[in-house]
Amino acid sequence: MSVIAALKAGDLDAVIAALDASPEAVDERDEQGVPALMWSLYIRRQDLTDLLLARGAAVDFFAACALGRGDTAAAFLNGRPDLISSPSPDGWTALHLAAFFGHTPLAAALLERGADPLARSANPMANLPIHAAAAAQQPALVALLLQAGTPANSTQHGGYTPLHSACQNNDEESIALLLAHGGDLAHRADDGRTPASLRPSA
Repeated sequence: MSVIAALKAGDLDAVIAALDASPEAVDERDEQGVPALMWSLYIRRQDLTDLLLARGAAVDFFAACALGRGDTAAAFLNGRPDLISSPSPDGWTALHLAAFFGHTPLAAALLERGADPLARSANPMANLPIHAAAAAQQPALVALLLQAGTPANSTQHGGYTPLHSACQNNDEESIALLLAHGGDLAHRADDGRTPASLRPSA
C-alpha cells in the first residue's frame, strides 16, 4: 500500500510500513500533486502529521500555511512574492488554508502582504476563504475575513453562502457574526435550501 493510500485509509500501521519500506515516500504526492503531509492535515490526523514530519517530510509553502508556521510561510514569500496568490496543487490559496485550519495570526499576516480575501479556489468548490473558515467552524477567521471586506452573502459552487455552512454546523458564533454583517438566513442556494433550513433546530 502506498503512503497516500494508507493515509486515505487512516491506517497508521500501514503508513509506518510504507515509510519503512520506502523512506523517500514521505514526500509522495497524489495524482493532483498533493503531498502526503497535506493529506494528513486534511484528514485531521495529528498522529500521522507528526509521523510524517518526524520522518523528514518537506514543508512547502502551502503546508506551512496549513500548519500555521508563519515564519516559514514568510520566508517562502520573501523569495517568491507571487505565492501569495498562487493556488496549491488542489486549488487552494494560502489564505484558504490558513482560514480552514484556524490560523488567525497567519491569515492576518497574509492579508497584510496582499492576499486577496475574494480569491476563488481553483477547484470545483469555487469558494472564498470565508467559505473555508465557515465550513471548518473557525469564527475568528470568519470575523477577520468579514473585516477584510468579504461580503457575508458571498456564494460558492452551488450558490451556498458562509451562513449555510455556519447554520449546518450550528456554529452560533459564526452565525451571529455573519448576521451582523448582513447575512441572509433566507438566501436560497441553487438547490433551494436556505441557511435557516439547515439549522439543526429548524
